[in-house]
Amino acid sequence: MKVLVTGATGCVGRAVVRTLLDAGHTVRGVWRGVAPAHAGLPEAGGTLEWVRAELTRDDLLALTLGCDAVVHLAALVHHPEVHDLAAYTLANTTVTTNLHDAAIAGGLRRGRFVFASTVAVYGKDFDLHADETTPVAPRTPYGRSKLAAEQMVRERHGIVLRLPITYGPGDRGNMAQLIRAVAAGRFALPGPCDKPRSFLAADNAAHAVACALALPQPPDDDLFLVTDREDRSTRGVVTTIAAALAAGGREVRVREAPYPLVWAAALAGSTLGALGLRVPVTLAALRKLTTGLTFSSERARAQLGYAPVRRLDDALRGAVAATSAG
Repeated sequence: MKVLVTGATGCVGRAVVRTLLDAGHTVRGVWRGVAPAHAGLPEAGGTLEWVRAELTRDDLLALTLGCDAVVHLAALVHHPEVHDLAAYTLANTTVTTNLHDAAIAGGLRRGRFVFASTVAVYGKDFDLHADETTPVAPRTPYGRSKLAAEQMVRERHGIVLRLPITYGPGDRGNMAQLIRAVAAGRFALPGPCDKPRSFLAADNAAHAVACALALPQPPDDDLFLVTDREDRSTRGVVTTIAAALAAGGREVRVREAPYPLVWAAALAGSTLGALGLRVPVTLAALRKLTTGLTFSSERARAQLGYAPVRRLDDALRGAVAATSAG
């Protein structure tokens, strides 16, 4: 099978490219920012082709022609300072729709378009356990644009994978920021931080994509949550990060801060943030560290045959090594 992969040099994209090549597929990788060589990916040749493209402007039909499947990972990710819904809509909804339509015009079969979405569509990032039937109510332009893209993909009989916090080599998101903060001694646990949260290693996300593409027929459902299936508290994640740093010769002490003091600072931070100022601690950030947020990937297990290929602790150690090297 020849597979078009957008966002191929991103965190999940790198794992998807390697996973598909290892499975014997031919890959046309699309990139825009980070070059394949800088992402540690193989050079073009044989079963791998690289295309640099701007998906909002370039000919999408030409990009998809000759491909048996499309894995759409490219997106404008959530940035707190970006509030323009039009920018998110163009990058995440319009591009997804146009790419899917182009692929269909080129002969793409049902169930051969796999779209990476986000748990941000639920509109709640604390005190939540969700599955695919949980009501959605996105609060951010990013979440709204991704939900609209989901709806377009499902109307066209594609497959949607909803992903929680994803981590691995090339990650520039929340996990990478946490690793850097712990390594620099700038992080302190605000209180117990013992509530479980769901995460997803890039290798496991890539395996879920491969499982979806391996199905001979489209699955009964078209929407799937994917996680490591090993929920872990913030304290547990930080402890693993610290141990991985220590194993690499960088001893760090996991510090703790009184919750009431951190809460007061977070309240002040949220007030300043509402005025347009960037601050490191807000109530939203505090909730992400101290409350539970878990998702069921049971449907993916049952219908896609998905099971994690990498344990959370091992994947976290790899993320720490990659972040430290970067």
